[in-house]
Order: sequence, then structure tokens, then C-alpha cells
Amino acid sequence: MNIFHWSKVVTVSDYMKKQEIQELFAQYHIEYKIKVKEILQKNPIDTAVIGTLGMNKMKMVYSFYVEKENLAITKELLKGIWGSRY
Repeated sequence: MNIFHWSKVVTVSDYMKKQEIQELFAQYHIEYKIKVKEILQKNPIDTAVIGTLGMNKMKMVYSFYVEKENLAITKELLKGIWGSRY
């Protein structure tokens, strides 16, 4: 498998959507790769003055990659479950 044969099809931050996508891909036997990224969401209050107050949060972002020849069908499947939201 060559990494250049993969294309990003969708990125989500909701865990339930991630699960839904994985189930869809499994149902249609679509091979995929997933990249998980942690993003630190900082407290909007000025940290230099009063500190973070422990309000920083970690947010997970999930990017799904499929082989280029499966890209069109994968996008159609996602439109089928999410409609115009995708």
C-alpha cells in the first residue's frame, strides 16, 4: 500500500459520528485509515492574569482516509446517511 494512493474523505470531531463512519465503512467493506489529532482548547479567560483555572479541554479530531479509487463511492455513502450536512 502506497500512502499516496489515499485521500482524505471526511474529518469529524464528534465521537458518535466517528463510530457511525466506521460502521458504514465496515458494512460496505471499505478499507480506510484514520488519523487522530488532539487539540487543546484553551480557556478564553486571559491566562497571564488569572491562570487557566483548570478549564482547558482536549478535543479529538478524526480524519478518515480512503483509497483514491473508493473516494467517489465513499462520498456518496456519507451523503446518504448525512444528507446535505456532509
